[in-house]
Amino acid sequence: MYCSNCGKEINEKKIQKKLVSDVSTEIDENTEVVYSCPRCGAHIHHNLDEGDLKSLSRAAHAEYQRGNNSFAIGMCQVCLGAISVIIAAIFLILSAKPANQRMIDPTCVEFYVSMILFVVGLVLLVIGGIYVYRGVTKKHHYTQLLKDINDEVFIQ
Repeated sequence: MYCSNCGKEINEKKIQKKLVSDVSTEIDENTEVVYSCPRCGAHIHHNLDEGDLKSLSRAAHAEYQRGNNSFAIGMCQVCLGAISVIIAAIFLILSAKPANQRMIDPTCVEFYVSMILFVVGLVLLVIGGIYVYRGVTKKHHYTQLLKDINDEVFIQ
């Protein structure tokens, strides 16, 4: 079930049900159950009409763009992390001094710079990988939703 206002996928089992009718009336099988979106607070119900489907389509396109943005941010961080690791490797090679029989000298400045760059590069690679994964999965998920809406096979 999707919120037609913001496009968030709602798990019906995890959220509390709100009834359209008063508390004093009896609940039977004909009573319509309305859910409340945890993100935007809009009411969500089954059997969407044409206006709700258009609103859901707009929200799905917005979520797809958020997935694109997350993917772009992640790729930028992966590129910066890779560059940082390459520069760190160069500084690690520079820390092997000829006066020390080409052994890595852990007391020189080049070694400290390489270790800092390795840490920064690995952190950027991990965070960037997480953003890329989230972006790709979000784009795939909302592409499928938009295809279902476009093919008129979407049922909520």
